[in-house]
Amino acid sequence: MKTILFVLAAFALQTTAASVAQAGGSPTCVAPEVKLSWPAVDPVWEMCWLGPDDSVSPRGSGMELRNVYRNGELVMRRAHAPMLFAEYKGGQGGDCYRDWKDDTSSVLAAAVVQNQLGTIPGGGEPAITACDRSQNPTLSYGTCPYGLTVAPGYNCTEGLAIEDMGTYVRLTTQYRADWYMYSSRFEFHRDGRMVPSFGFGNRNGTFNSVTHWHTNYWRFEFDIDGQGNNVVSINGIDQAAEFSDLRDATGGPGGGQTTWEVRNPTTGNGYRFVPSASDYAVATNESGRNFHTTDFMATQAHGGEYGDNPNYNLFDCTMDQNALVNGESIANNNQAIYYRVSVRDATANSWPNGCSGGGCIPQDSMVCKNAGPSLVPIGPWAEFIFYDGFDVLVPGAVFSAL
Repeated sequence: MKTILFVLAAFALQTTAASVAQAGGSPTCVAPEVKLSWPAVDPVWEMCWLGPDDSVSPRGSGMELRNVYRNGELVMRRAHAPMLFAEYKGGQGGDCYRDWKDDTSSVLAAAVVQNQLGTIPGGGEPAITACDRSQNPTLSYGTCPYGLTVAPGYNCTEGLAIEDMGTYVRLTTQYRADWYMYSSRFEFHRDGRMVPSFGFGNRNGTFNSVTHWHTNYWRFEFDIDGQGNNVVSINGIDQAAEFSDLRDATGGPGGGQTTWEVRNPTTGNGYRFVPSASDYAVATNESGRNFHTTDFMATQAHGGEYGDNPNYNLFDCTMDQNALVNGESIANNNQAIYYRVSVRDATANSWPNGCSGGGCIPQDSMVCKNAGPSLVPIGPWAEFIFYDGFDVLVPGAVFSAL
């Protein structure tokens, strides 16, 4: 009896959720933007996407998503990664660079998911980037297909791979900045979670003998419910003015980790940034050169402002947070949220500083590292949870009562 009631309640709620999505908003995409609706029927998520070569900011911003809707409600105007850096230990090997994000590089993917929503063929593999392949500490696998035998129905393709994974849709792309190939992924889950991840891969192994760091800054323009009145909070405390903050300010994972929330104060709908364990792997300013000293920034959004520097010259090594966080109001406003992730590519007997023998980190400079947070819905629109056993939307209160 409980099972029957559960299924009937779930079916009714699924129908209601679909009706809301159909009656609500939907993005209008203008070329070169491409519209994505997932699932294809009664979509939970809709958005416009752009490949790296069409993205904004002075040197591109990788995969760019615009006008993202969940169940017919606007979530954010833009998500992209306009600031990206490579820095070498002790100023070796070229010192430091501000890498570009508009030179698309091929990924290996099934033809049915290339620049369109599709399902991976039975027995096939999800899209493969250089980062997925780069798991050897000293060896480079080059460009697509990375030394792999290409299966029928697969090929190397530029643009995006858009894969229906059943309970979520996954978007994958890759771009090149000379020696490196960076992968960008974004997952949109049925339960409302958004999971961006950034992979720091390699193309030819140049300077893999020098310990170095890669740092990426995502930029999110939320506009929850499309009313332009969002608020941003630190651990639930609303902030009136622009601010920067650290992930580990209250202890890190398992010890009272810092989270940040963006919400519409009228509807209560919002999202919480929850750092992953990988996000804590490299602290700010690990090199000691003061190039990257913050993990999170909330700033007032301005048209055409996609970062700290309007020029993005190759040797602009420092991310100047003071150019973004300068006292403007973010209360009941449109904000630009910046979120930092960094990885370290270490070489033998090189890190930590002054190490020797077994006290040094073994070389892992060619192993790709991924990092990124989970963006978790909060407020009324988070009352619907996804229950894997039924593939339907159910409210937590009803589920707990059955």
